[in-house]
Amino acid sequence: MSDQLMITLQAALQQLAAQHTAETLGDRATYLGASDIGACPRKTILTKLTPPEANLVTLLRFRRGQMAEEIVAAAFTAAGFTNYQRQIEVRYPGDVPVMGHLDFVFISEARKSMAVLEVKSPETIPEHPYGSWETQLYLQMGLLADSYPDYTVEKGAILAVNFGKQGMQLFNGYTPQTTIYEGLIDRAKTIWNQYQHYTDGDLTTLAMEAGPLCGYCSFLMDCPKFEAEEVVELTESVEILTGLQHKQRELETEISMRKRDLLAIVDQRGPLKAHGQLLRKAVRTRKVLDTDRLGQFLQGYSQSLADFQKSSSYSFLEIKKAA
Repeated sequence: MSDQLMITLQAALQQLAAQHTAETLGDRATYLGASDIGACPRKTILTKLTPPEANLVTLLRFRRGQMAEEIVAAAFTAAGFTNYQRQIEVRYPGDVPVMGHLDFVFISEARKSMAVLEVKSPETIPEHPYGSWETQLYLQMGLLADSYPDYTVEKGAILAVNFGKQGMQLFNGYTPQTTIYEGLIDRAKTIWNQYQHYTDGDLTTLAMEAGPLCGYCSFLMDCPKFEAEEVVELTESVEILTGLQHKQRELETEISMRKRDLLAIVDQRGPLKAHGQLLRKAVRTRKVLDTDRLGQFLQGYSQSLADFQKSSSYSFLEIKKAA
């Protein structure tokens, strides 16, 4: 019954996701959205041609995003805000079908001005907003300005909503940037042209952009970028990781040394205060299995510890100098 229930729940979530997409985003194969333009061109095009089926984790992430928007909207209503609209659809007026769906747009009729608020629901709120978030916001502000020429788009912000202990964080201070917007539109034109050629049967290799998020792409297995002897686009990510690991080892060594020195003081003098902190010696007891005695006991029954052990595998990232 449990397996059938999980299958039923996932199928229902798939249906809800499809309904929500159709109602709010329409047919995504007929236009480029902000997330399409900021992503790898190959992934964008292949996703439009053969949309991958979302797994349970992705489906729950979709619902979490929708819940975050509803929570923010309810809070605005409770606070008495009435000068905003939700899910405003904006289109690029030029010759490439670019469309944006803005979570919240605040409107001042007195000043003839607008402001954009994009809501995100990450599992962990980053210290700084992701580049893809900022790209989306800049495109949204530009599309909004094109769609409402009688208004001035003054600013934009990103509200990250976390359902764990982080709560919410606002990243603001963004203003429309013409150069960035025009660059994104130029990128959209290139992607759309490739998409049109590909659908017409021109199977020329699509433009690709490798990066640290490629592991979440449904089209990674046959991506030409990863057939190269070395994936140079990942150099920065690997360099940062190895540098952090080196710092981690140094920090662990220093932390251990400082804890040992302070414990030696507290061990003799007792609890004390320093830097607004209370330092004292703590003693905890834990139970451990006496494998020697257990082994002797099992020998009496012609058995050993090995008879009760089993192997299990786990995966991890191994990094070592390439040949």
